[in-house]
Amino acid sequence: MPDGARFDTVAVVDWSAAATPRRGADSIWIAVADDGGCTVENVPTRRAALGAMAALARPGQRTLLGVDFSLGFPRGTAQGLGVPGVPWAGTWRLLAGEITDDERNANNRFEVAHRLNASMSLGPGPFWGCPPSRATAMLTATKPPPRAGWPPEWRHVEADLRGGGRRPFSAWQLLGAGSVGSQSLVGIAALERLRWNLGSRIDVWPFTTGLGVPAGDAEVVVAEVWPSLWPNAAPTGWVKDAWQVEATAVELLSRDRRGGLAGWFSPALDDAVATDVVEEEGWVLGVGGAG
Repeated sequence: MPDGARFDTVAVVDWSAAATPRRGADSIWIAVADDGGCTVENVPTRRAALGAMAALARPGQRTLLGVDFSLGFPRGTAQGLGVPGVPWAGTWRLLAGEITDDERNANNRFEVAHRLNASMSLGPGPFWGCPPSRATAMLTATKPPPRAGWPPEWRHVEADLRGGGRRPFSAWQLLGAGSVGSQSLVGIAALERLRWNLGSRIDVWPFTTGLGVPAGDAEVVVAEVWPSLWPNAAPTGWVKDAWQVEATAVELLSRDRRGGLAGWFSPALDDAVATDVVEEEGWVLGVGGAG
């Protein structure tokens, strides 16, 4: 690893909530970049992806693992769900216990969203978006009117992006082009199980590290990324998701080698926002940071 660099390897995962094994568009793509180049793998199931992610933990090496789904929910979600302890950690434990996700990608995310809504609301929402055949009194196919007492629609980082003219999706939306809610439900559950397996070998920025360059000896540091920060049209013949993970991994590695990645771990936030970010919401690497 060159002098001043923080990571030996950068990996970026484009996640999927597909209910069957899938390759190609709208499936899971994993790019792994180091000083020898970048490889891109298309895996058909989340179980296979979890195995590939676990293999990134290598003694004496340090990997930045970027994932393209929300690692947290808007402030107040954990309280609404009644989970004890540190908000993000309680929510992650809850999802790992509630979400089932087998080796063929069959999962119960819509049923879990129904139960989560029932914990937070007297009517449908705040999670929304499902096939009409899966709709219930608590989970609707279309966006319900907001209700008093719900957590906000947007996390602080999404409000920041929207203020700059970007259009991120809310973690509450489970279905539709560009939506991220389903990926977050199954992705957070998968990452919590990965944490169970790797223990101190894995950190999650900024939850276990605080805001700042991750210190310590963890072999894998997970961070939320948003490939649309670097709009870059896929070349002819490329699957968009495959191109985005490669472009993002190469961009992050390049910034690390130039010493420009460190500032991204320390976005300029006021104290109240920083508390929400570290305790519950998370943040997107590259938003509001120097470098």
